[in-house]
Amino acid sequence: MNRPAPSPAAQDWKQRPERSFAPVVRFMVWLSLALGRPASRLVLYLIAAYFVVFAPAAKRASKDYLRRVLGREATVRDGFRHVLGFASVVHDRVYWLRGRSDLFQVAISGADQLDELMDSGRGIVFLGAHFGSFEALRALGKRHTLDVRMLMYPDNARHVTAALAAINPDMLDRIITLGQPDSILRVRDHLAGGGAVGILGDRALGDDKSRPVPFLGDDALFPTGPLRLAAMLRAPVVFMAG
Repeated sequence: MNRPAPSPAAQDWKQRPERSFAPVVRFMVWLSLALGRPASRLVLYLIAAYFVVFAPAAKRASKDYLRRVLGREATVRDGFRHVLGFASVVHDRVYWLRGRSDLFQVAISGADQLDELMDSGRGIVFLGAHFGSFEALRALGKRHTLDVRMLMYPDNARHVTAALAAINPDMLDRIITLGQPDSILRVRDHLAGGGAVGILGDRALGDDKSRPVPFLGDDALFPTGPLRLAAMLRAPVVFMAG
């Protein structure tokens, strides 16, 4: 089987410069907390419009994705709504980190199976994608006394991470940075204590092992690292999208 070549966007995502500006991010966080969720959401329309106009690479990727999903060429409105969805997820993280879960209507699918795993005392690996927010998972974990840590690269969005950490400094303590000498040991110890580790499994980094999988009408490379890690540590894997 011929392996699909990773797209340039997939190859360099960790090195790609962050498009956000620290003062703007801090102002948006302040505005969100000062005005509340409904009023501050209006600003997201301006932010989404900026990215639609001034982020051509993101625009091309969005159009390709939407064409596959919708079965037709995406309109400008489709692309705008797509970017607005991403902006909304980041915006909502402000309130999740602030402990304002009361602002959201939450329904859990597969709660019974998750309760069984939690009752067993085993560590859990939550496998997600860039679809929804792990902050929702972490907030719900607190309700059920489940300690959730995130295995991730925080440095490719430093401005956003710093602004959100200012809201809830505990956020940084719950991140296990990928690529560090002790990363796997920290994951192992946390799972051994009955905790949960969340990891995104929809893009590989550099020479990470990956496997072609039929996805949206074509073969796409998905990293095998998250599943190999879970198998090595004998932890059950639960897919999540929040």
